[in-house]
Amino acid sequence: MDIASVKLAILFSGLLLGIVFGFACQRSRFCFLGVISDIYVYGNPGRLTLYLLTLITAVLGSQILIWYGFLNPIDSVYFNIKNQTVSCIFGGVLFGIGMTLCSGCTTSNLIKVGEGNIKSLLILILTGIVAISTMRGSLGVARVHILEDNFIIRKVNGFFELNDSLVSLVGPAFFLVLIIATFYILSKKSIDCKGNSIWGFIMGLCIVGAWFMSGNIGFIAEHPETLESKYLLTNSGRPESFSFIGPLVHSLEFFLYQSDSSKFISFGITILLGLLFGSFLSSFFQGRFKIEFFTTKSDFFYCAIGSSFMGIGGVTAFGCTLGHGLTGLSIGALNSIITVVSIIFGATLGIRHLENKVA
Repeated sequence: MDIASVKLAILFSGLLLGIVFGFACQRSRFCFLGVISDIYVYGNPGRLTLYLLTLITAVLGSQILIWYGFLNPIDSVYFNIKNQTVSCIFGGVLFGIGMTLCSGCTTSNLIKVGEGNIKSLLILILTGIVAISTMRGSLGVARVHILEDNFIIRKVNGFFELNDSLVSLVGPAFFLVLIIATFYILSKKSIDCKGNSIWGFIMGLCIVGAWFMSGNIGFIAEHPETLESKYLLTNSGRPESFSFIGPLVHSLEFFLYQSDSSKFISFGITILLGLLFGSFLSSFFQGRFKIEFFTTKSDFFYCAIGSSFMGIGGVTAFGCTLGHGLTGLSIGALNSIITVVSIIFGATLGIRHLENKVA
C-alpha cells in the first residue's frame, strides 16, 4: 500500500473511531469528573464501573498489540516524559481544578457540544487558546522557566525518576491493582453492570484501535523521502490514541492558519471531529439535542477560570483525563499514573471549593 493510501486509511479510521467513541460516550454518560463526584459526593460507584471496564478493555487490547509487536509503547509521548514529573503533578492538579469549575473535562465538553451546548463550545475555544499560549506562546516561556529549565525542578525530577528495574515493575503492579479493583466493583450486586460493560467494551476497543492505526498501520520503517522511520499524520510524530488537549490546539491552529503548509489534518483532529459527530448522532436519536448557554454571570466566571486552568494544566501535564486516564494507563506509563492521581486530587479540591461556596 502506497503512503497516500495509508494516510487516507489513517484519517478515515480516526474519523470512524471518533464517531463510535463519541456515540458510546454520550449514550453511557461517560465523564471522568462524574466518576470522581459520584464517589465523593454520593458514594455511588456506578460510573466508576464504566470507567474501569473501559480501562481494562483498553489495557488488555493494548498489551496484546505490544505482545505481538503491533505497537511500541516506548515511542509514545507517555514514555518520553520521565524527567517531567513535577510538570505532570502541577498540570494534573490544575487540570483537575479547572474541569471541576467547568463541570467537565475536554472530553465531556466535546460531548456536550455535540448535544448542542454553546457554553461548552466557548469553554473549548478558550481552553484551546490558553493551551496554544502555554504550548508555544507567552505562557510557554513561563512554563519552561518555572517547571522545566530550572535547577531545583531538575533535582526534584531526578528524585522522582526511578531506575529501569523499578519502572519495569510499575506496569504489572498497576495492572494487578486494576484487575482486583474491577472484580471488586463487579462483585457488588447493587450495581447494574450490563449496560456499562457494553459501552465500556466499545470505548476500550476504540482506544486499542487508535493505537493500532497510528502505531502499526501508520508506522513507516523507512520513509522514501527521508529514509528514516516515521509515524504518519500524528502531530507528535509518535504513536497516538485518544487525547484531546493536543488535537484541540492543532484543530484551532489549522482553522486559523490553514494556508501554513506546516499545518495539516492529523489523526488526532479526525478523532476529535468524529467524536463531535458521534455525540451529535446519539443525542439526536435520543431527542436530547438542545441549545444551551450560560445560566448566570457566576457560571461564566467559573467557566472562564476553569478553561484557563485546563488549557495550562493539560499542556503542562502532557495530556488530559482521557489522554492519561485511558490512553497512557493502557500501556502502563508511570507518569500517567502520577498525572491521574494529581487530577483526582485537583478535582477533589475543586469539588470542596464548590461545596463551601454553596454552603
